[in-house]
Amino acid sequence: MSLLRQGKAQALTIYIGESDQWHGTSLYVAIIQYLREHGCAGATVTRAIAGYGAGVKLQQGQKWLWPSKVPVVIQVIDRPDRLSHLLPHLQEMISGGLMTLHEVEVLKYTHERAHGIPTHLPVRTIMESSIVTVQPITPVDAVINFLLDAPFRALPVVDSQKRLQGIISSGDLIKAGLFPMRRGLLHKALTLDEQSAETIERHLAQARRQEMTAQDVMNPQVRTVGPDNSVREVAQTMIETGLRRLPVVSADGILLGMITRADMLQVIVTSPLMGPESSPKHQPSGGSAANRKTPPQQRAIGEYALPYAATVNEQTPLDKVIEALAISPFKRVVVVDEKQRVVGIISDVDILAHVQAESRSSFLTWLTSWATGTPERIPTGILRPLTGKANSAADVMNRAVTTVTLSNTRFAVAASEHRLTGVVGRSDVLRILLES
Repeated sequence: MSLLRQGKAQALTIYIGESDQWHGTSLYVAIIQYLREHGCAGATVTRAIAGYGAGVKLQQGQKWLWPSKVPVVIQVIDRPDRLSHLLPHLQEMISGGLMTLHEVEVLKYTHERAHGIPTHLPVRTIMESSIVTVQPITPVDAVINFLLDAPFRALPVVDSQKRLQGIISSGDLIKAGLFPMRRGLLHKALTLDEQSAETIERHLAQARRQEMTAQDVMNPQVRTVGPDNSVREVAQTMIETGLRRLPVVSADGILLGMITRADMLQVIVTSPLMGPESSPKHQPSGGSAANRKTPPQQRAIGEYALPYAATVNEQTPLDKVIEALAISPFKRVVVVDEKQRVVGIISDVDILAHVQAESRSSFLTWLTSWATGTPERIPTGILRPLTGKANSAADVMNRAVTTVTLSNTRFAVAASEHRLTGVVGRSDVLRILLES
């Protein structure tokens, strides 16, 4: 997406003359337009008071001369992958000048929007355009490797003209019997110990030998959006369909990028949620929201919190924790004390990392049965108590859990005086967005 996050980025600096032209337009104007059209986070043009370039001759801005030959500096800070994609065309545009590129650390980036996300904010401004694709004839071995190693969770399938044919998710590979469980668990199992890694590698090796292609495992019924659709329209589509990501295609079906719930929520995080004068239009499913005259950003988070039933206490045995985890719609179990105050949270990855090594192979087999829709009972003795090993929820839980009060206007696990009341997920936040 075009919005920056904290972390590593690159700064591109371009030195040109103010009178330089590109196809009849001022070069610096053409460059800014090009950067904006391709979703760059931002660019700044600075006109020098005085300076000289490769021609050595000193140029000084004079009051009534416009345009002049004084230097103009353009600076762009964005992600390395986006800048590397744009550099070839920028180099073509600049016949005389200087370009530099260096790494920078983004400490804070606020994408300023006076009233939250505008109705007409187009998808192209926040979509991810640097994506990996495969073709229908790509062997399933390559598909498995892509989805295992890449930072994305879905793999678009395109033809030789880049027209979208389908999409492959890790869920599709699970349904096809190629992935034994979700990707996060696979990554964890492959790094825990030799026996767990061998268990997973045996399954993946068998999957890689299948004479299948991307066309055999892809989902051809793909919901898509256009680059000029508004982000608000996309949010509505995701709420209605339950989809977490959508391909962005042109009018003739060419794949341009992908947009995810995380992309849209990043817009919310880096800008005010809604304007004070916003009027609600949709009823959220996560709560009553009785006072519909109150703008969504001013309502209490408790109005959107969904009741949360999958809880355990710190002394709950691991087999009971797993049973609670299996029925949890959030793939998480919240740990509470005797006063229902939140003290931790547990995922299946937490349990896998803490159970005794000799039991992990059986536990992975059990996880596979649940992932493939044929749940088995936990094997007898898989979680037998061992001195110094994980035996209860307290031994495996993550204590760094974020809570908010019922009156808070942000989103996370909702609690009143730290007593568990409910949760707010990404879909609920999108519903808040749609009320603007």
